[in-house]
Amino acid sequence: METELILSLGGLPPLSARGCIQELVPVEQGKLRRTLNGELVFVGNPRSKYRSIIYCADKTSLATEGLSPGSVVQVGCIQRLWQKVLPDMDNNPIMLERAAVEESVVAMDEGQKPISVERIDNNQIQLQERRIPCFVSYRPWLSMRTVRYTLHTNEWGLKVGWRLELEEI
Repeated sequence: METELILSLGGLPPLSARGCIQELVPVEQGKLRRTLNGELVFVGNPRSKYRSIIYCADKTSLATEGLSPGSVVQVGCIQRLWQKVLPDMDNNPIMLERAAVEESVVAMDEGQKPISVERIDNNQIQLQERRIPCFVSYRPWLSMRTVRYTLHTNEWGLKVGWRLELEEI
């Protein structure tokens, strides 16, 4: 396997996605403002949406079929998200912020000891043990729109690269 990245449009031909880098950047959905007393407050929606920039330099570029600006793409990210989970003696299910890519969910306590995870659905999991604080990590599925992509080739250096910019819907 060359990459864990998954794209519902276009595609990743052989030798196009080894060593991909993905950035997830929260999209600004409000503003920081000062009150009359000088206190800093946030005015806007506190829920984050992401902008993603994925780039790679390999032997060939990604397949661009369907990746026109504005097209909707389901992205199985390579960037992992983390959530802190507080103790719960009733061991209630945990709701992940985003749907998780199949078999990408892992959990560990603060001492880095693995905790067994049972998946209930795309964004809900059950942990075997929740008597202490722990952390859950997963690769999210994001529904995004293509903003732009670029392709580049170094003819004599035999290197081809690409960059894909997306924003979460």
